[in-house]
Amino acid sequence: MKLKIKYLLIIFPLLTVFSCQHVLDEIERDKQEENYTSPYMGKWSGSYSGDQSGTLILNVSKSGTIEGAKISQGHQETFYSGLIGSSINSTTSNSGFTLYGNLESKSGTWKMGNLNGTWLVSKN
Repeated sequence: MKLKIKYLLIIFPLLTVFSCQHVLDEIERDKQEENYTSPYMGKWSGSYSGDQSGTLILNVSKSGTIEGAKISQGHQETFYSGLIGSSINSTTSNSGFTLYGNLESKSGTWKMGNLNGTWLVSKN
């Protein structure tokens, strides 16, 4: 019985230290994310063409998330995405409109079902 108590007295403080370190690491990671400003922050506009064409507007937030809009024949659809570095990593829209490419080259390709094409933007 004394041996079990002795082990508990040794293990409990170690678990507490490891747990506290994990919390501190998480707080530091949150601080870094909070202080991060995407170099691509701002409004970008341009066009997309191919099987369908129209205007493309990208609003990049401080954290690097994108709220975008594609406008074609008077119809506007909003989509959301994120950046990894300068690369657009995914998009979500009702129609399945998806952008591929990056903001370093200010261009890429798009796909929506069987339709596809290219896009170009510039920072306003």
